[in-house]
Amino acid sequence: MQPPASQPIGFWSIRAGEAIRTRIRAALQEIDVTQSEWWVLHQLSRGPDGVDRTTVVDTVGPNDTPAVIESTIETAIAKGWIHAEGGRLRLSAVGTERFEAAVEVQKVLQDERMQGISVEDYETTITVLQRTIVNVGGDAWHW
Repeated sequence: MQPPASQPIGFWSIRAGEAIRTRIRAALQEIDVTQSEWWVLHQLSRGPDGVDRTTVVDTVGPNDTPAVIESTIETAIAKGWIHAEGGRLRLSAVGTERFEAAVEVQKVLQDERMQGISVEDYETTITVLQRTIVNVGGDAWHW
């Protein structure tokens, strides 16, 4: 294999993203939460008095598609995880329990990903990826 400096960042960023998403989805599936449900629950956890539905879709829609997020919201409402009141969404007690279970899964997964990686190396990696995105005209923003 070529030395790291000679290898394409696009190749490795795609491989890393695929591996991480596959692992996250499998771990969340064990607690009956999809990745898009996690995204929605996480956003709603940040606004205990409710979050505007459009804000949720606009914020996490780029992680997949706005249509997937809209469908996820409807599914979470049907499961009783979310209360919808006048365009605002709020976690129910059951939704809060699902969110808290998913937080624990995410903590375990982050610890797993960080094995053998220092915080400084992780921060450098994120900074390099963000700079690369900006350098090619992309938007290096994350909620």
